Amino acid sequence: MGMIKNLFGDDSLTDDKYIALNLLGSGKASAAAYLAATLESATPEIRHLYSNFCTQLTQSHEALTALAIDRGWYSAYGEPKTTLKEVVHDSMKIIQPHA
Repeated sequence: MGMIKNLFGDDSLTDDKYIALNLLGSGKASAAAYLAATLESATPEIRHLYSNFCTQLTQSHEALTALAIDRGWYSAYGEPKTTLKEVVHDSMKIIQPHA
């Protein structure tokens, strides 16, 4: 991560936490797309293929979620006020340099 921090600075949103959270969001979208494709498939072979992709994405999402919770990047059962404060703080990191 040293090269990225050198390029974007210490206060950027490019650290491990934000990369992991973006991967979690992408994984959810991908799994939803594969699930929809599985349900719409006309042949059993294609349905099986999409179902396997969906299963793999679900497993990787589960592992990444566990890592994010373990590292404190994601609070699955966090206090809503604390979560909102964190989102506002992170948003300010984006807005202030461009204001």
